Amino acid sequence: MAAKLPDQAQIIIIGGGIVGCSTAYHLTKMGFKDVLLLERKELGCGTTFAAAGLLAQLRQNQEMTNLAKYASELYSKLGKRLARAEPCFF
Repeated sequence: MAAKLPDQAQIIIIGGGIVGCSTAYHLTKMGFKDVLLLERKELGCGTTFAAAGLLAQLRQNQEMTNLAKYASELYSKLGKRLARAEPCFF
C-alpha cells in the first residue's frame, strides 16, 4: 500500500538502513515531530540485515567502544519493547 507523501517536512532522511533508522529514532527521541524517512523498498532490506547481531563492544578507541556499548544497550531496550508490542518511536 503506497501512502501519499507529504509536500514538505522539517527533516527528510533518505535511506531506511541502520543509519537512516537510527537517525530518525534519535531525532524523534530528541523531540522532532516532522521527520520523514524515505526508503524505496523495506526498512533494513539492504545491507543492514547482513550485520544483524554482529555487535562487538571492544573497538579501536574509547569513543567507538562507548558507541558500541550504547548501541548494545539500546538494542536490548528496543527488543524488550517489541516483545511487549510497545512503540519504539516517541
